[in-house]
Amino acid sequence: MAEHVESQAKTRAASRRVKPAMALLLKEQRRESQEVVTRFSNINLVSESDGNFFENFSQLPKKQESLHFRKAAHGLQAHVPEQTEDDVLASRIDHPCKDIPQLSKKEVVDLYRNILSVIHFRLGAVGQSFPADQELYGYLNDIFKACVSISEHNSMVLTITKGAPPDTILLVTVQEARDLVGKDVSGLSDPFCVMGILPTGESKKPFVTHSRGSQGTCSAHSQHHGHKGGHSCPDLQSTSIVKEQLNPKWNENFRFVLECDVHTAWFHIDVWDHDEETTVMEVVKKSGDIQNVKGVKRLLKEVIQSTRLGGSNPDDFLGYVNIKLDTIPSWGWSAWFSLKSKSSRSKSKSGEIYLKLKMSLQRANQSYQVLSPTMVHRVLWFYIVHHEVAKLDQLGAWDGELPAKAKTILQQHAVQYEISDLHQALCRWLAYSQECTMCVIDFRSFYTYGETLKKSWKPYALSADEEQYLQSSFHGFITYALYMLRRQQDMFPPTNKPALRRLRYLLLCLSQINDMEFAERNMLFQPNCQAIILDAIKDDIRNWYCKKHLEMVESKPETEKVASLAGLTNAINGQAQRLLQFVHSTYQTVFEIPYFTIVYQEIAQKLMADVSQCLTSCVSGHGLDDVEGEEYSERSTALFELYLALRDFVGFAEHLSEGDQADLEIKEYHKFFKKAVEKWLNVARKRAQERIQKAVELDQVALVDTMVKHSTSAVDVATCFAQIREFWQKLDWPDTVGSYVFVAKVTDDICHGAVSYANIIHDKLRQKGYYDDEGQFDITDQLCIAINNIEQVRRSLAIMPKSLGWQRIQVSMETEYGEMAGRQCQDTLHTMMTSADEDMVNVIEHVVQRVGERMRPDFRRFLRALLDAHIHSSIDDAIDPLMEYLDTNMITLHNCLLKSNFDRILQDIWIVLVDELGKIISSKNKVLQGKPLLFCRINETLEILSDFFYADEKGLPLATLHNRKYIEMKSFAESNMADTYELIEAFHAEKLQAVEESTQSGKESELGMLTVKCYYNDITKYLCVMLVNARNIQPKDKSGTSDPYVVLELQPSFVFPKSVPQKSKVIKETVHPLFDEAFEFPVTKDQCTHRGACLHFIMYDYDVITADDFEGETFLALDDIPGIRKGFDSSYAALNSVPLPLMRPEDNIDNAPFLLSTLKQRTTDRVAQEFAKKRGQLLKRAKVAP
Repeated sequence: MAEHVESQAKTRAASRRVKPAMALLLKEQRRESQEVVTRFSNINLVSESDGNFFENFSQLPKKQESLHFRKAAHGLQAHVPEQTEDDVLASRIDHPCKDIPQLSKKEVVDLYRNILSVIHFRLGAVGQSFPADQELYGYLNDIFKACVSISEHNSMVLTITKGAPPDTILLVTVQEARDLVGKDVSGLSDPFCVMGILPTGESKKPFVTHSRGSQGTCSAHSQHHGHKGGHSCPDLQSTSIVKEQLNPKWNENFRFVLECDVHTAWFHIDVWDHDEETTVMEVVKKSGDIQNVKGVKRLLKEVIQSTRLGGSNPDDFLGYVNIKLDTIPSWGWSAWFSLKSKSSRSKSKSGEIYLKLKMSLQRANQSYQVLSPTMVHRVLWFYIVHHEVAKLDQLGAWDGELPAKAKTILQQHAVQYEISDLHQALCRWLAYSQECTMCVIDFRSFYTYGETLKKSWKPYALSADEEQYLQSSFHGFITYALYMLRRQQDMFPPTNKPALRRLRYLLLCLSQINDMEFAERNMLFQPNCQAIILDAIKDDIRNWYCKKHLEMVESKPETEKVASLAGLTNAINGQAQRLLQFVHSTYQTVFEIPYFTIVYQEIAQKLMADVSQCLTSCVSGHGLDDVEGEEYSERSTALFELYLALRDFVGFAEHLSEGDQADLEIKEYHKFFKKAVEKWLNVARKRAQERIQKAVELDQVALVDTMVKHSTSAVDVATCFAQIREFWQKLDWPDTVGSYVFVAKVTDDICHGAVSYANIIHDKLRQKGYYDDEGQFDITDQLCIAINNIEQVRRSLAIMPKSLGWQRIQVSMETEYGEMAGRQCQDTLHTMMTSADEDMVNVIEHVVQRVGERMRPDFRRFLRALLDAHIHSSIDDAIDPLMEYLDTNMITLHNCLLKSNFDRILQDIWIVLVDELGKIISSKNKVLQGKPLLFCRINETLEILSDFFYADEKGLPLATLHNRKYIEMKSFAESNMADTYELIEAFHAEKLQAVEESTQSGKESELGMLTVKCYYNDITKYLCVMLVNARNIQPKDKSGTSDPYVVLELQPSFVFPKSVPQKSKVIKETVHPLFDEAFEFPVTKDQCTHRGACLHFIMYDYDVITADDFEGETFLALDDIPGIRKGFDSSYAALNSVPLPLMRPEDNIDNAPFLLSTLKQRTTDRVAQEFAKKRGQLLKRAKVAP
């Protein structure tokens, strides 16, 4: 019989035909906006009814953001023109060095003749590029044409060309050497250098050396002219000896007067290792210093040297360098030169030596010379720079670059008269600083000149007059620089990149001067450099603020003070952004001055004073309490514009340190606006209620989506709430704790408005007769639109926690007043929203429930007809009327409802449908018993309806569909369809499922855990079980322990008919028994893989007097133990222990009552009765157990 019923069910399932309309509709992808798009013409009528109250205020933050965007774009892209001629002229100030030194006629002639001689006898390497002599003469005459006539010029040139040339001098600095060869036993050397001039390049061999002392005199070197393999020179000079070094440093200067042709002469330098003549014993004593094989060789060499009679040159040669004199450029030559060895065949490296070489001239004593060379050089610099400035077409930026002719003259004069680097740098600085206020010289050039002066500076290397002159120059430059900084906003606009570059180099120049020893010694900055720059910054920003305040506020009438102050604040914000972005880093990098902090604090102080004065008088004389209508809108708009501007200004404070922020009074600016916000919220609540009434009054049906209908009232109301939220959000109230009162007010206003709207819509629906019982019930567009409107407005509540910053308020309240206060605030806000949400959902569900209840009579009629249909008729034919009825109504609902509302109605209809089917089954229970085909029809009906409402995952979720009522009916039908053996198998399968779920949860059972090992021995055909231990079992004795033992039995019994239960030994007085006992059961693999096949463990507490107490039961599935699916080596040691949770009978599975009750009802089935009786006894013992 059972097989026949199952076959019938499979046949019907294969041929089942379900109407597809529901699934097809739900598969369509639909877009539903979380926020309603305001695109209806009707919204204009509603907003115009209150003068666009919410629209005007919601636009204020956007206007403020737009203003910032325009300023940012201007700051990044706009081109600020360079300073005009008037700006440059206005920037001139009196400079203490502004006059060029006035020379007498004799001094000018003396200087002129001197420079002509420099030009004529210029020095330089062969091939070095120079302007022609006539070009240099012409340039010099242009400079001095006011003092020297052409005839005088020609006469002096003729005299110089006929005169004897001055002596040429080679200046050599032997700086250091590196990587020399070690010649001593210790691996080091005692290097010294010998150098001289070779008139020709015929012989470039090393000079002959002789044993010498550490003083390094050259007399000994001139006594060995004829030595084989060497070369001697009458003018040899040598360095000192550096002991035990391979990287010696000398830094010694030498001077050679050249009495030979420069174009053929060479400079030659040798490097030697000095060796004192020692005895053999002294050399042997050094044997302890030998480190390697090379040291041994050196030791032997010294022994041989010390024993050589008549040895005259014990020094070791290290290398030499030859430099042709006509390759030395006019500005000198400084470089590392590689040392060459004696033999050209040697490939080993001998090291390098660093030399500085420079050519100069030595003139005879010129009695006519009035000015010193240093004075000539300084005056020459003054005249040349002044000459170049005078040639500029117009006042403007000049990079200070001199023409090649000027640089040649200055360089040749410095070289020929050996003007030191310090004096050259001094002369250049003095000349340029004199002209710095006469034209806009690029401060980058000044920085370069200052860097050269700083690097070449040597304390007290200048004369007293020169130091005084430099001090006056520095003082004048500092005065000029501070003047520029006090006008920084005008002279260095923050968006003008060239101006910002000039500002940076101006600060770098001041930093250079400040870092010099000269500045500290002469106290150029009083009290210090940073202090005077700070004062200049403050003066600059104060002047800028006063200028803007006069322009934008003081010139406006009293009635526009608030609006004009808002405009000033916005202008300040724009400038602050630019100064922070473009200027702050310059001061921070150069002087570590927090520029933006200083500027911000100065502006904040003055702005706060103006705001306080303005708003105090505004509130006292022109408050908002008694103002309504258009006048209120105008005044409040101006106030909130000022608030937003101040909010943005205070936002810049995040770039200040915490300590600096704490002292800012302007951070309390919001206190001036507290009453204005309170007033606005009161007005907004009233205007919102009026707008809701107006929106419903002007309600029109309009398509929001292609298939879903709304009315315009939902759009109007949701938009109104969004504008309120957005306005508060953009206010960004700085006092988070204090904002709780306002947020609570906004939340309450929106919630009140939403519930009010839902009630108005519901009342309107009631007035249309929706709840009237008279007449036939039909699902109409009016019904769908009503609940869609309520749902759409309800959705607008969900974003309040985020948009209104509830979490931020809670954290601030917890910080200020403790965790309890923060939680109470959060609970209060959530209670408001939850209450409103529940009220609106209740209204929707009140409408939705009416739909299901109105459809119940039809469901009852169709379901009765389904069960009363002929038992052999097709399920499709029997259920078809019901499915057509559902399709027709679902299509209407689906086309007209939002998905959330559609799901609500779908769920309510499902509950009503399943409930009605359950009632019919209960009423026909006696008739159904003994008719398996009827239970098959009930089961198929449940599956068809579930598939219909599930609609391929597009309808209700399975968790909703398979509610308790559905599961009860499904289990009831399936249990009555199956035979006894299938029910018993299903029972054990569910027991195994319960054990697996408990194990995967990771939680230990309250009855304890049993640990086992199990495998199948394929050779002996035995199921081998090792009962390992148990833990945390329930104590059953008064001593707090138990005497546990375990009964093992294979289930289901009809699968293992020959198997006999086995029992373990009793473990006394413990709740953690260690059994360590093995058992074997003769079984086959096919038996172990049978559905529900398992090993049933029952633990008891042994009792001598009374019946043994039940401890718990558990099950082990046999189909997946080692040896069943895969081979196993038949060893417990290779097995992992399996923990099994001990459970109470039947309490752990949902379908057990149905399965057992079904078996109990089969009174004529012996197997069913025996199984039910055995489980009942076990359940009874489990309930009796303490």
